[in-house]
Amino acid sequence: MILSVKSEMRASELIKLFSECYPYLRLEIYHRGEEMGNAAHNCLLKDIVHKKAVDSFEITPQMKVCEVEEIFWEKMGLQISIFRKSGKTWLESSFTNYWSLERQNNLGKEMNDFMNIQPQKVSL
Repeated sequence: MILSVKSEMRASELIKLFSECYPYLRLEIYHRGEEMGNAAHNCLLKDIVHKKAVDSFEITPQMKVCEVEEIFWEKMGLQISIFRKSGKTWLESSFTNYWSLERQNNLGKEMNDFMNIQPQKVSL
């Protein structure tokens, strides 16, 4: 599934859509170097970006985690991190950031199936 990212989106909408596309991955947005709290997720992306001219872009399942993090920085000036579900824990994908989103999500699904744990729905 292709996810279109636009500056007019709310942070909460982006996080929810990402979770729907990749239920075993989690997207975290950082603002001014700190993870955004749930209260801040209601803001529009354009209100927290660090660039004056913001381009819309798409995220595809074949993109590597490092590419997704890089495109957010290049197009919006936003720092993000992607975490993979492993049982009841979320692991930062830094050691596997050259794997595609699809591969990361499939691994998270395999781990959760093995441990018989259902994915959590994102609630903001």
